[in-house]
Amino acid sequence: MFKPSLIALVTSVVVAISATSPSMADTRLKISGQHATDHPATAALKKVAKDIEAADVGLSAKVFPSNQLGDYTLVYEDVIRGNVDIAHLSVPSQLDPNLEANFFPFLVSNYDEMRRIYSPGSCFYKAYGDMQAKLGVRLMGIVPEGFIGVALTKPAEHLFEAGVDKGVLIRVPPIDTFSAGASAMGFRGTTIAYADLYPALQTGVADGWIGGTAALNYTGFSDIVTEFIPYRAYVEATAYVMSEKSWQKLTAEQQQVVSSALASAAQDAVKRSEAEDAEFLAKLAKKGIKVHDFSGETAKNFVADVRAAAWPALEERFGSELVNCLKSDVE
Repeated sequence: MFKPSLIALVTSVVVAISATSPSMADTRLKISGQHATDHPATAALKKVAKDIEAADVGLSAKVFPSNQLGDYTLVYEDVIRGNVDIAHLSVPSQLDPNLEANFFPFLVSNYDEMRRIYSPGSCFYKAYGDMQAKLGVRLMGIVPEGFIGVALTKPAEHLFEAGVDKGVLIRVPPIDTFSAGASAMGFRGTTIAYADLYPALQTGVADGWIGGTAALNYTGFSDIVTEFIPYRAYVEATAYVMSEKSWQKLTAEQQQVVSSALASAAQDAVKRSEAEDAEFLAKLAKKGIKVHDFSGETAKNFVADVRAAAWPALEERFGSELVNCLKSDVE
């Protein structure tokens, strides 16, 4: 027979293990991330997993960063199938082209608008969520990663007069919303593969580009661009999504825990994005790149003029119902 002291020891070990390990009966959530292991976005996902497990509602979670489960297009399809429960990714548009509405020019033009429009309650958030719901995906939060501006290798004209030719040719992503926005702003656009952008700027094939945040321009192009205009015309935005199949398997209590953890992470992402924008705008300036001031009435009028020109032009592509929905968020 076991001695009492040995029984006590075994019991204490079992209790300790059970206190620090997910229960064998826990529902295990598979969470996919597309950022590198040491990226702040991955740290945020790990905090989501930790918060879910700490709630002690019968859930455990494991994060797979760095596209370990596949690139964003494949992972999104796995979310639809229920093979991946939760994902932080760039929402692909191959299953519904209207998902590119996330890149409407000046959908949000500052962080106050971002906090409101990128949250449940806005018409855009509902529309964006409804598009994905039809695919079997539940939108759990929009994750901004910085505002997008225009970087130039030479001076341009009429920078703050919408619709007036700027006298420069810039690389524009091959997306209708970017083309419409650049045109309404007054830039001549050309399509260049992102992989070819750096040599295109070097050789003068293009005089600049739109599509990068201050951080990206600092880390990837600060040795070649000479000016940066923080128009905040677009947002480098990803999303937290969840498989509707996985969601329906959870209890109401579990759903609340998951929803709260992801909503909190999305709110933190806005703060992180705002801080990072400020940090890298300062770094660009410190490196000798001219960072133009874009604020006050100048910004307000420019934004209004671009929206007035670009959004109606996109109605044929996206439909008047969606465009009117977006207008209702900013009027």
